[in-house]
Amino acid sequence: MNISALAEAEKLLFIARQSLSEGKLPQAIDMLNKIVTDFPDFSKAHITLADIYFNKLQDSTTGEEFYKKAIAIADMNTDAFTGYASLMLQQEKYPEALSLLNKAMAIKGAPKDTIYMLLGKLYEMQSRVDDAMNNYKKCITSTLSNSVLEEAELALKRCEVKKKYI
Repeated sequence: MNISALAEAEKLLFIARQSLSEGKLPQAIDMLNKIVTDFPDFSKAHITLADIYFNKLQDSTTGEEFYKKAIAIADMNTDAFTGYASLMLQQEKYPEALSLLNKAMAIKGAPKDTIYMLLGKLYEMQSRVDDAMNNYKKCITSTLSNSVLEEAELALKRCEVKKKYI
């Protein structure tokens, strides 16, 4: 994609995300569909659509399709891998989620705290509480976000309670 096309796609993505933040979901989806039609190699629009379908509309099938397209376009975008891994976790497809998270972790500049948090959830969902706790601790030590830190601390406490019963 040339620089002017990329700039136009980014501008339209900004408008779509603005609509989304204002609660104008149909307008955001329309704009994003226009972006993926006009700029099919712009992975950020595919990821945003995947996030909308998965998180807001609870449509895992369509969300998965958009995550797959995003990864096929730009296999170095950690947002596609972590979003898709979250979807796989929800469906209890643990090997697939682990594979996606390992690929994300290998990308230079990947948000390690996000990946460690998801790895913690993956292991916790499998009742591998010690592995979960180790990843939550790594999340805490790698994050600069207070909200992520608090979420990881709560997850650690939850795991401590679970250890009593496992």
